[in-house]
Amino acid sequence: MKIVIISHTEHYKNQDGKISGWGPTIREINHLAKDCESLIHLAPLHAGQPPQSSLSYNYQNISYQALKPSGGHGLEKLSLIRNAFYNLKLIHKHTADADWIQFRAPTGIGVYVLPYLKFFSNKKYWVKYAGNWVDPQMPFGNRLQKFWLKHLAKDVKVTLNGHWETDQRFLAFENPSLTSAEYQQSQQAVAVKSNPCEQGWRLCFVGALNEHKGVSIILEALQKCPLAIKSKIKAIVFIGDGSDKESYMKTASYIGVKCHFLGFLDKAAVFEELRQSHALLLASKSEGFPKVIGEAMATGCVPISSNVSCITDYITDGENGYVMKQRNAEALKTKLSALINLSFDEYQSIITKNLNFANRFTYHFYNQALKNQIFES
Repeated sequence: MKIVIISHTEHYKNQDGKISGWGPTIREINHLAKDCESLIHLAPLHAGQPPQSSLSYNYQNISYQALKPSGGHGLEKLSLIRNAFYNLKLIHKHTADADWIQFRAPTGIGVYVLPYLKFFSNKKYWVKYAGNWVDPQMPFGNRLQKFWLKHLAKDVKVTLNGHWETDQRFLAFENPSLTSAEYQQSQQAVAVKSNPCEQGWRLCFVGALNEHKGVSIILEALQKCPLAIKSKIKAIVFIGDGSDKESYMKTASYIGVKCHFLGFLDKAAVFEELRQSHALLLASKSEGFPKVIGEAMATGCVPISSNVSCITDYITDGENGYVMKQRNAEALKTKLSALINLSFDEYQSIITKNLNFANRFTYHFYNQALKNQIFES
């Protein structure tokens, strides 16, 4: 089977001429390539050095083909039109003998790729919609692509984060982020998880250090916690980077809780930090489905999250984690108090339940779902 993937995943060429792209997508493609004869990824190539989050392809049967990047601010948005012909010509060339095409939406090029796939291609395809399907502040381009998929592409299957549609062609798919080996290692780590009621709660945040991800809400909530709660928090670690990091570090210095800013870490190091932690804090404004939720479930971190996208499909408040009804410091403080007042038995019950469910976030589970619900359906 030959699969062609069309996406907006940013790629870069380093000084040695080696191509790499955004790590989570490349990991997913590397694992999908194990189950097909060949895989071509059509995605934009950007200038500059690859960021730390980039990864390279692992298998010889994967071929990368560079699209021209489009979009930006102001007049840069015109590049979407300027580069459309070149990109469509490349897409037409490399999908000519494809068995399946995957288009990863939403993205700017979707305004012409989706019509192309419907009217000018006879190849089988499905759409992976990785954004927030029910975002009330959805950008116009995303809203347009959602309308297209619901009302105009009625013969196409769409995989979504969450159960949002009754039409059977819309399939709820988990966002994979775990290898089978990582899941097995996590099982072992959860079995010997330290007792936070005795040794103190170690909290963790993973993501970009910015307002969208809610870092300031986390710091404010910790500051507002009463001394009786703060005294039970051993530390909180922030994994990630961003332009606001220095400001957050300054704020963290006087909230009364030990805060460690670790910067960007590779995947193995992130997993190790999660295995040592007891809870994950996520106060994002908007998400599709954050992969780190699945990773937290696998590593014995109780997730505390804002109520974004399909979070409540996976977290039942008070049963296997906590969901804030309002995205603010007061709501997070309340959930932190509930977490830290858990008994060790209650904590173990939550992390055992989440560990069993986290198998659904493995690449093996994801590939099997594609086989059963897309390729063989």
